[in-house]
Amino acid sequence: MGAPRVSSSLLLDDLYQAGDERFLDEVLTSTAVQQLKALVPLWYANERPFARRALLRYIDDGCDRPHHRPVVKQLFKLAEKQGDDEVMGHFLVAFDRLIARPPPLLLRRRSRRGGKASSTGATPQIKPPGRLWPSEKKAPHFSIVTRGYLRRRATRYFRLIGRTDPERYGRAIRAALSLYEDPHLSTAEQLLDAWGLIHVLYHGSTLLARRPRGVELEPKATIDQLAPAPMIPEAWEDVFDDVLALASKAPSRTVRGFALQLLRRDYDAALRRLTIDQVRALLASPHEDLQLLGAECLLSAAGIESLSIEAWLSLLQLENIDVLAAISEAVQRYVSPARLTLTECVELACAPAAPVAELGLRWARQKQVKTETELETVLRLVRAGAPRVRQEAARWLFEVLTSSPHARSTHVRDLIDAGYADVREQGLALLGADPRFRDDTSLWTALAETPYDDVRTFLLGHLTVRRAAFSPETLRHVWATTLLNVHRGAREKRAALKLLSDRIVARPEEAESLLPLLGVTLRSVRPSERRAALAAVARTAFRAPALRAAIHRQLPELRLFSEELSS
Repeated sequence: MGAPRVSSSLLLDDLYQAGDERFLDEVLTSTAVQQLKALVPLWYANERPFARRALLRYIDDGCDRPHHRPVVKQLFKLAEKQGDDEVMGHFLVAFDRLIARPPPLLLRRRSRRGGKASSTGATPQIKPPGRLWPSEKKAPHFSIVTRGYLRRRATRYFRLIGRTDPERYGRAIRAALSLYEDPHLSTAEQLLDAWGLIHVLYHGSTLLARRPRGVELEPKATIDQLAPAPMIPEAWEDVFDDVLALASKAPSRTVRGFALQLLRRDYDAALRRLTIDQVRALLASPHEDLQLLGAECLLSAAGIESLSIEAWLSLLQLENIDVLAAISEAVQRYVSPARLTLTECVELACAPAAPVAELGLRWARQKQVKTETELETVLRLVRAGAPRVRQEAARWLFEVLTSSPHARSTHVRDLIDAGYADVREQGLALLGADPRFRDDTSLWTALAETPYDDVRTFLLGHLTVRRAAFSPETLRHVWATTLLNVHRGAREKRAALKLLSDRIVARPEEAESLLPLLGVTLRSVRPSERRAALAAVARTAFRAPALRAAIHRQLPELRLFSEELSS
């Protein structure tokens, strides 16, 4: 072990006197025991905010710095003697982290190897000694025995207060509970090892057993089954506001869960009397469990009738689906659709959450779409994120565009170019059904540029009738993109091959540019595609014998007419 790091007493004194934040860092890294012990009484008695803040942060560091045992014990005894509930609360939390039992896997390996734990690949931890003998008084860390004693003594401090002054105990313990954090309570083992916390919250639980090695769950019991059974029940009576505040600000999910269970069990009537501002604060919480409580209390919240549209729209932007369902129900009950504009309804309909989107579309359909601006507004529904809402919106847009005198070919193309197949389906149906768009050359030629297979399939089905509207280059592009699709489209490829063969026969001058497309399919790895391409080549050759030489040049691997051509 290296020699202890001895800080400069002058530097420590200067930083302390100046109230410099670097003072705490210097203390934490120091191992000069006597120097630190001499500083402790002055530090604890100092009433400056800087000194108090540094003291609490020192305790929050964990009280397990090498060679800091005397400092921790001295501070602890001073706080205990002075009845300093705040400092003792910080000690309670810190001491609850001093002992961590091995994970179950490590325990099983240890038992199989005769008491020696095998390596698990994890970062090695400093293992404190089981008991310090007189010759080991200068050991850098607390022993296991002392660690257990410290956490029991901190818990006893609060238990004694609770027996004589439950009100004071309640204030002090709720302040301490707000210091626990999830990283230190992420497993069942960590919670059971937190002696102070487990007793404060679940002292009276019949699911817990006190063993020599610590608190354990009774057989077949689980952590999730624990219900509030606090050490001092009187401290949790008639303190609704305090329990609600604890639930709202506690960073630990374990503490929040206890407070929320207590609220639902003992303060149900008070929850139904929450104001809308209190409920909104719960809904705005980053914690899902608080959002769910807010959703439960929303419909009964006092003042909900006067909530502004802006506030409702803000609530509808939350991401929790379960919460949004409750908010949507409240909106339907307390908000008239007339209070929202068409644009606001469309924005709601485009929300990714289905409950909000369904509400927005329902209200949008109640609005009249008379002007071109309003038509442009509802066309934004092609980007709706909820699938069921988008399908219904696409059908509605079909009806709106069919009946609107302001409908233009660009609006139809917005549907056909949409990123969702259900919207494109309605756009293609509108193109084929509405006389205003059925013969629009610009729309048909735009289909040739599509990246979507369903649109290309639709185009191939109408290409025989509409091919006069397309240039040879456009037709070649459509056929090429269809034949080169390696993922799907066997039926479409057969249709494209037939159209391609017909085109070559009808326009022999284009044979040199179109025959290579047949060659691409002839070389396909799929036998069915090769057979279809071979049939198209044969059909072309027998319908237009004059093209056989061109076929031989462009497709030299074929020997259909080799004897005839050589003669």
